[in-house]
Amino acid sequence: AWLASSKSWFNVPGVNFFKLRAGYDMTGNDAIDYYAAKSYLQAVKYYDDQMGLQLGNVENDGIKWETTQRFNVGLDAVLLNDRVALSFDMYKATTKDLIVNKTYQYVTGMGTYWSNGGEMENVGFEASINAKIINNKNFTWELGASAGHYKNEITALDEEIKPTSVYGGEVATMVGQPVGVFWGYKTDGVIASSADADEYGLYQVDATGEKSYFKAGDMKFVDVNTSVADGEPLGLIDENDKTIIGNPNPDFYGNFFTRLAYKGITLDVNFNYSVGNDVYNYYRQQIESGSSFYNQTTAMLNRWTVDGQVTDIPAVAYGDPVGNSRFSDRWIEDGSYLRLKSVKLSYEIPVTANWLQGLTVWGAAENLCTFTKYKGNDPEFSVNNNVLYQGVDAGLMPQSRSFHFGVKVNL
Repeated sequence: AWLASSKSWFNVPGVNFFKLRAGYDMTGNDAIDYYAAKSYLQAVKYYDDQMGLQLGNVENDGIKWETTQRFNVGLDAVLLNDRVALSFDMYKATTKDLIVNKTYQYVTGMGTYWSNGGEMENVGFEASINAKIINNKNFTWELGASAGHYKNEITALDEEIKPTSVYGGEVATMVGQPVGVFWGYKTDGVIASSADADEYGLYQVDATGEKSYFKAGDMKFVDVNTSVADGEPLGLIDENDKTIIGNPNPDFYGNFFTRLAYKGITLDVNFNYSVGNDVYNYYRQQIESGSSFYNQTTAMLNRWTVDGQVTDIPAVAYGDPVGNSRFSDRWIEDGSYLRLKSVKLSYEIPVTANWLQGLTVWGAAENLCTFTKYKGNDPEFSVNNNVLYQGVDAGLMPQSRSFHFGVKVNL
């Protein structure tokens, strides 16, 4: 770091403090199963009757930690007679030897194993500002805000990785894309009439090679891959039509806060926010699929029932024989939100006793309200710490509203 404002030649009006920073570091990540590099046997039951042992993993003594190299530059500044404080950082981080879950060849009779095989890059910035709007003897008012943005991208893989199954959906890991993007079908509403169904001519082929056409009341899936040269005739909906349908990484995120103080009374209010992140609402996929006897939401009252009806909810059919509830952008939602995270009010009681240095009573509330278009319980959640599970809402309990009261005594 270089404290430029300490130099005798530094004489910039309105700038009281100015520091430039730069840093470089390397960190390791060994977040991997303890037995990932070892061979072992595991107990299994054959034909639901006899117990036996089978090979559970093949030794891989070449596996090693992921290594992240990060370079960052930034500055800190205080302006206008210590009334405004600024901080800004830019960074670029490169992760090598990505720990990835690969699939054994079919003939092994085994599932997946851990190995190193890829690189990833993160580029972003973080900025914050804190200003003393009013700073009198009896009354002060502070405002502050922060914002951050990052771009995540997988830059190399030593082999193609199949999409990972996550709560009935799929998450893709591919070069040139962020980590954790959702991989599924695009939709274009519900086929309203039999005439529309004939016009679209969408169909799928079962394991026997027999065609079945989508009818009125079915979802209109987008035929992404229509190259006859690749063996994909127009109108065929199959695995080749899957594409990226969502990105759980936000465009930007941060918080803003304010503090008001009048004599001994202080009020602190803090908001946080996230903008542009997509969420897979697995919980809604279960209770709006119309394919089972599970209780469904009232949205199902708008399901397609008669020819010509325009709606975004397909007809219901037990077992969902045509796959209307398959993983698609129908279940991907905008997870942007603004949350009143905390409010705290405190009062410092004047005391004159020699043995008592201070007495403060306070009350606080958390998670008071959230502004969002997301239909799930809570847009701010994490079903799993694994990076491939970010943006997956499996119906966890939302963060609860809470209230606290207390007394602080300084002796």
